[in-house]
Amino acid sequence: MRVFVTGATGFIGQAVVNALLKAGHGVSGLVRSEAKASELEKTGAKAVRGDMSQPAGWLSAASEHDALIHAAVDYSSDTPAKDLACIEGLIEAAKSGKVKSLVFTSGVWVLGQCPNGAGEDGSTAEPFAGVTWRPAHEQRVLSAARETLHTAVIRPGLVYGGHGSLTADWFATATKDGAARVVGDGNNHVPYIHRDDLAQLFRLIVERAAGGIFHGVDGASLTQLEAATAASQAAGRNGTVNTISRDEAKKIFGGMADALCLDQVVRAPRALALGWKPARESFAKAAPEAFSEWKQAGGH
Repeated sequence: MRVFVTGATGFIGQAVVNALLKAGHGVSGLVRSEAKASELEKTGAKAVRGDMSQPAGWLSAASEHDALIHAAVDYSSDTPAKDLACIEGLIEAAKSGKVKSLVFTSGVWVLGQCPNGAGEDGSTAEPFAGVTWRPAHEQRVLSAARETLHTAVIRPGLVYGGHGSLTADWFATATKDGAARVVGDGNNHVPYIHRDDLAQLFRLIVERAAGGIFHGVDGASLTQLEAATAASQAAGRNGTVNTISRDEAKKIFGGMADALCLDQVVRAPRALALGWKPARESFAKAAPEAFSEWKQAGGH
């Protein structure tokens, strides 16, 4: 199978590319610079230079693939418009007749507060303020499905692994200050997923041309406090944590502080029904591995 991936050198896209290559698939990745192209091609994937928001430059290349995965995000004031432009380009590329699968990366924040639990059929009527545009983009992708094209939406939880993710702040503050920094009282539930486990879900969906909405979460339903305590323990700080108010957190994280306080219990019955099973049962158990990855990636 030949798969085209936007954001191929990004935090999620990089793991997706690696999973596809390891499974024996041919991969082309959309990259914006020569340096990123060189980085990608060292993995064995083919680089396609272009901008996600200007599909005219890569539409023809994308149309020659069996599956299209949109894993890119351009954080700017124009994020929604750029994302939609990319979606429309991928839908247009799929009209070639060769493309059998189109996958869009969303996120669990579209579910808003869901302390009582939400599966893939959960409501997106009250999404987190920072992603109010995403439900419409999900529906645009899903509505493009037809007899020869299967479209899917993946909603990852808080993705960790390597140098990235918001969990890295726990390792950094524990290492530097002796305590992992927690926003609020930490009693809110946060769904997590390691990026390598998430990548396997992407692989399964394109291989099986599965359609619909799939949640990429480990299902452990940890509180922020439980996860931060595990991170502190992994960093050799005996589980010590330090709570800060949301207002104080906004000075550090901006609007992301509100997202860190969402209370979300997220389940993934449709993803599990595909045969997907995360290798890491929870962030709490995987924290030592995650800390080691963070250190190896230059964390300090």
